[in-house]
Amino acid sequence: MKYVSFVLFFFSALVVLNNTSCSSGNKHPRETQMLDSMQILVIKADSAMKTIDTSKIATYADHINKDMQMIPLFHADSMSPGAAQIFRNFNGVRWQLLTVTGKRGPLLNELGKSQKQLSHLSHDIKNNLVTGDSVQFYVAFETKKAAELVQTSAYSIDMLKKQLPEYEMLAPKADSLISLLKEHKKF
Repeated sequence: MKYVSFVLFFFSALVVLNNTSCSSGNKHPRETQMLDSMQILVIKADSAMKTIDTSKIATYADHINKDMQMIPLFHADSMSPGAAQIFRNFNGVRWQLLTVTGKRGPLLNELGKSQKQLSHLSHDIKNNLVTGDSVQFYVAFETKKAAELVQTSAYSIDMLKKQLPEYEMLAPKADSLISLLKEHKKF
């Protein structure tokens, strides 16, 4: 949410601060600068999403899944509430990790489309190929869509920043509990 506020503040500041005109005859320099700036944010969001280590996340999710499959095999229905909470949290981490990686591909695709749309629209406006009364509509539409994608990317990265340490904290506890189950000990 703070990222969207930054984006909206950034664009508001651009509109207020930019009172120059382009030498190319661009009738809408503020709008093209706004589009170009949003394109930079989309490129950064795309780069951030591409840095996600999907193989590491798949390994973590697979580990959690294997641990979760062990629970019914040992009739662990009588485990303590604390142990049950560890497994619930551990399974929640798996779900969050898989959600982020599942959205990654489509999000990268949409970020790429948005980047192209912003670039083409900026080009068309700079070259006065868009009618004056349509400029505001198209700029608002494309920047809003791009801002939503940037926000989704930021949310995904933030989610991973929370869930990866959670996994690293819970994995040894869950593995220890699974070892106790294998030894038929109650906990």
